[in-house]
Amino acid sequence: MPPEILIANASGTVTGTVTVAETTAPVRSAAAVAKGNLVWIVASAALIGAILYLESFDNQQVNESIKKWDEAARLLGADQFGAAMAAVPPDAAEWDFDDRDAFDLFLRKLGAEINSLAEAFAANRDTLTAARDAYNDAISGLAQALMPILVAVIASIALQFFPATTALAQAIGIVGLTATAAVLVLVFGEISALLHALLAAFHTDNRFTFTADSRPGWAPTGSDPDIKDIKIDWVRDAKFYG
Repeated sequence: MPPEILIANASGTVTGTVTVAETTAPVRSAAAVAKGNLVWIVASAALIGAILYLESFDNQQVNESIKKWDEAARLLGADQFGAAMAAVPPDAAEWDFDDRDAFDLFLRKLGAEINSLAEAFAANRDTLTAARDAYNDAISGLAQALMPILVAVIASIALQFFPATTALAQAIGIVGLTATAAVLVLVFGEISALLHALLAAFHTDNRFTFTADSRPGWAPTGSDPDIKDIKIDWVRDAKFYG
């Protein structure tokens, strides 16, 4: 299945798709025709190869990842897990023992960790979305820049069959080839910078710092205590168990 870009309306309903291959298809077709210019015999194959490589980017998989990060962020957000956490602590009148303060402190720290996770998931979603959009913008820019060049090269094909205009046809081919190479270098440079920025965003922990208290049992740094099942023996009061 070719990579695709989902198009949705304001309610989130998918109304259509646009594939990356569709965006670059005119360029591939024009490049194949442009090989009629003697200078473009090899250049056309190289350009088509570069286009096919760019089309290997799978928007569908990226969209699926964005959806999963978004769902995870919303699940851990205040309206889902946060609301459930708010309902956990019993009323002070029901539990006013000495360990109540420790329990409340634990819940506050746990809530802070969950909020940090939700924010990190949302940041991953936003980073992937920005990367996808930037990539597709680069592809669209590539197509828009190359089409006029290829049209000029195609138009020059007939000129090479007349001795008086053969040199002009070759000159157009050389200029078009030079411009095409410059566009490809620019686009691949943008994509390379985009990938480096994406990797840097996913490999940094500076934006979302988790507290040391998130470790099991609030263990010291560097330790990795085993998480064991906890067995609770509830106090049995005859008046509650008739």
